[in-house]
Amino acid sequence: MSQRVVSRMVAVLVVIMFSLAAPGFAQTPKKGGIIRVGLLGEPPALDAHWTTAVITEVLTNHLYEGLYSLDENYRPIPMLAESMPTVSRDGLTYTFKLRQGIKFHNGKEMTSEDVVPSLKRWGQRSIRAKALFASLADLRAVDKYTVEMRLKEKSAVVVISLAVPGNFGAIYPKEIAEKFPAENKITEYVGTGPFKLAEWKPDQYIRMVRFDDYKPRVEKASGYGGAKVAYVDEIRWMPVPDVATRVAQIETGELDIAEDLNLDAYERLRRNANVRPLVAKPYFWLVAVFNKKEGIGTNQKIRQAWQAAVDIEPIMKAVAGGRTEFYRMDSSLVFAEIAEWHTKLSGLPWNERNKEKAKRLLQEAGYKGQPFRFMATQEYKWMYDFALLTKQQLEDVGFNIDLQVVDWSTLVQRRNNPKEYDAFTTGIGMSAMYDPTHHDVVSCGWPGWNCDEEVQSIQAELAKETDPKKRYALWEKQTRLFYEKVPVIRYGDLFGLRAIRTSVKDFNPKTERIRLFNAWLDK
Repeated sequence: MSQRVVSRMVAVLVVIMFSLAAPGFAQTPKKGGIIRVGLLGEPPALDAHWTTAVITEVLTNHLYEGLYSLDENYRPIPMLAESMPTVSRDGLTYTFKLRQGIKFHNGKEMTSEDVVPSLKRWGQRSIRAKALFASLADLRAVDKYTVEMRLKEKSAVVVISLAVPGNFGAIYPKEIAEKFPAENKITEYVGTGPFKLAEWKPDQYIRMVRFDDYKPRVEKASGYGGAKVAYVDEIRWMPVPDVATRVAQIETGELDIAEDLNLDAYERLRRNANVRPLVAKPYFWLVAVFNKKEGIGTNQKIRQAWQAAVDIEPIMKAVAGGRTEFYRMDSSLVFAEIAEWHTKLSGLPWNERNKEKAKRLLQEAGYKGQPFRFMATQEYKWMYDFALLTKQQLEDVGFNIDLQVVDWSTLVQRRNNPKEYDAFTTGIGMSAMYDPTHHDVVSCGWPGWNCDEEVQSIQAELAKETDPKKRYALWEKQTRLFYEKVPVIRYGDLFGLRAIRTSVKDFNPKTERIRLFNAWLDK
């Protein structure tokens, strides 16, 4: 063997050795093991149609699937549908071809006979379906693997509505979709996802196990879609309401992933060689949502007084643990990451910090110091912190804030009853922003009930208008109207903190919410 050949072989070996040592070296995924995830509490439901609660979104997206999903650029891609729909020349008929050989967790094959009742139920219940189903004329099974949707008028939101991950159009077996009408929560959890429910012990854990008959798509994984592979034997979702406990358990290895951590734990987690802290960006924009159906919150001048009084940046800075990299000041009703709908309007009454204006508005409203019931939770530490700071600022201008602190599941239940509260804390995530017609803050059906006639008229126009420039102009008009009507107090953008053990491989840090398909354990 010549010296030249030997030198080349040595060079190749050196490259291979350095590649193997490199942190980014692609390892072959291993099957097996249990991923333990620390969540802030119990889900209010495991019915994807039932609620917009984030914890329900995270859990149900492992059990169920819809016809479409979103790629890494937040664009619709097929999931249970074979391809993008065929649209008739007049834009009124959409034809969906279904993938064949897809099984539910009970072994039954998914067909159009399951899709139609599932989507009809979703259309009756989900906030994300309202704009689409307002223009629906008919939804029917054409044959075993074909579904047809006919519209009364053109719509701009058909595929995006079917693709959003939160409060989404999950496909259930026909017998389950029909057994549980829209007003009843589903309690039989059978989907087509890569994991199936094995056990739910409230306040202890939810166990999901790999569904061995799952049939991944052939495309590469992208965002929430593409190929989804269940490598681990089991995901164990564990409610850990105390945030300090979640931090401690990710450090000791009792948890493999911990969600919704307090931001001041970031540096401490960075110093742990076995933990990888992740900044979740974007995450939420903070809001106080008014009850506009009954009580004090129905008075627009009182809502305007709250908006005028709050000084947002010190609240955001405190909630973010003093770290400016964890929050962003922005008045747009859509995250900057969704450039298509992000607005930059001047002259909006956002972050006015005008105490005199607030006092004047309270006087004009005839407010006499009645208790203003403001619901919050400590399970999301940032919700409690911003509610507490808001209470202090509002009381400085004459509000009498009755801060009612409950667990998150109770808050989600109580916010549906207009007799229970005057305002509540929550966060608006990206699932509400992929299209303006999905946005919670301008929805008549979402708790808080923004049923203002002018607002709903613009929403109806947005659903029908297909020209992008005209739709954007309508959204700018709606944004200005939002700040006039004040259905919600829009604070700033908060970025989240989650942490994973270094033994968790191929976890996608770019999705807004946790997805554990394609992740595996190296331990």
